[in-house]
Amino acid sequence: MEIKQISNFQAIALILIIVTNHLILGTPRTLIAETGTGTILNMIYVFILALLLVFIITKLFSNFNGKDIIDISEFLGGKVLKVIVGIVFIIYFLVILSTTVRVIVQDLEIIYFQNISVYVLTLAILASIVFVYKYGSSDVVKCNSIIAPIVGIAILIIAFSNVQDFSLDRIFPILGFGAKETFITGASNIFAYSGLAILYFIMPMLKDSKNFKKVSIVSTILVGILIVGSVSSLVLSFPFIENINEISSLYVESRDISYWQVFQRIDGLFVFSWILALLSYISVVLFIIVVIFRKLTNAKKEFPVVLAFATITYVTTLIPNNIAMIRFLEDIVFKYTNIIVAIFLSLIILIFANIKYKIVNRKNTIINSNNIENKPL
Repeated sequence: MEIKQISNFQAIALILIIVTNHLILGTPRTLIAETGTGTILNMIYVFILALLLVFIITKLFSNFNGKDIIDISEFLGGKVLKVIVGIVFIIYFLVILSTTVRVIVQDLEIIYFQNISVYVLTLAILASIVFVYKYGSSDVVKCNSIIAPIVGIAILIIAFSNVQDFSLDRIFPILGFGAKETFITGASNIFAYSGLAILYFIMPMLKDSKNFKKVSIVSTILVGILIVGSVSSLVLSFPFIENINEISSLYVESRDISYWQVFQRIDGLFVFSWILALLSYISVVLFIIVVIFRKLTNAKKEFPVVLAFATITYVTTLIPNNIAMIRFLEDIVFKYTNIIVAIFLSLIILIFANIKYKIVNRKNTIINSNNIENKPL
């Protein structure tokens, strides 16, 4: 399947829109609930881990120029493994997409759309995405490259607009619940960087695959700035932020922002950017799912595939029927699905593929050297 080429900036924007939506979703609250007042230190530690992980990933990809994780799986285990890994990633993205959409739509209903049911609101959002896809995925990527920076900047503005209310006393004890929770069990907070999972599919799309490492590192740094910034602001602003379970913690923070007594209650602007981010997020995740599916099936038409997966997303989004189940999906399923699929499974495939690559390469070198030695003078 031919994949349209995208620029480095567009590739970075694809990753940023995933992370910004997860920050809106409530990831900061989940992170703080795990490590308490030690979350800022934990996030700096996790950022270093994420950078190391990305260096490892880019190194493992260096032997497979122009390939993605699906192509590498085929090299490692043939078409059978290719199909298995492809299906696993499709399910993974569907789970993450459905969870994110349900939580954000639920929050939107609580904040602004009390008279509209979740069923209707979700249908309207997904229908608009399907309509956009009638014009092709290239327009989705272009629009996202505009929306992602706007949303990222909006999150940072919200994070640091209440700086006058920051209190350094709230970071103590600096190790939160203890050193073990901050540096050992707290390492699981690397799930916050799950948007980097798109890196596994981005190389064949780049105009120049040599820029893959640059895109990966820049994306990780920008993601780190967003995560550390938003979490730091919440820790310094709210002593009991982990107890805010009803709606997005970033929205709670945005309600207290005002400028010179002229601009007050700018949370409406945040919600507007929130809706834009959600629309772009759904488009991007569906884009990745379609790329994987078409690679597995060689489907020629894009729109029917989008329509089918949008329908599946709508159905799975509405399965949770109470707040407790939604929070379980957000705090447990979302977190550990990211860790298992986006980190462990992918790393295992890449490591074993590189081992096979070296073995095959060594055999070819031996065969070629023998042929040269046996060649008659």
